Amino acid sequence: MPLKWDQSLATGIREIDLQHQELIGLINELERAQLAVSGNGGDAAGRAALAEVLPRLSSYVLFHFGTEESMMETLPGRPPHVEKHLQEHRRFAERVAALKGREVAPEELAAFVDYLKRWIVEHIQRTDRELSTFIL
Repeated sequence: MPLKWDQSLATGIREIDLQHQELIGLINELERAQLAVSGNGGDAAGRAALAEVLPRLSSYVLFHFGTEESMMETLPGRPPHVEKHLQEHRRFAERVAALKGREVAPEELAAFVDYLKRWIVEHIQRTDRELSTFIL
């Protein structure tokens, strides 16, 4: 089931919320490719879509994290939240990068999509909302 951005995912920071909407769209695109690959025994169109969306997702994740991290740099006194937030970003980016440029088994891809969907919702609702309390 695709993710849908709604007010439960709003941070109150317009730039971040718009980027989160784009990330959710990319995750949904990845899920569609994953379903095409899994459902048709390695469907060539699904594999092509997968090969196209994974690099875009990886690049956009780095762009988005850069936006948040630039905002964190402006915070006075570097709250303890910042290091925890940065660690979450690093772990997530590593997971995304680990799939780029290699053949991924359908089961591994399905597990990865599930991970992405859970992670993004939890990260926004917990970690990014906490960040917004420092910025707003």
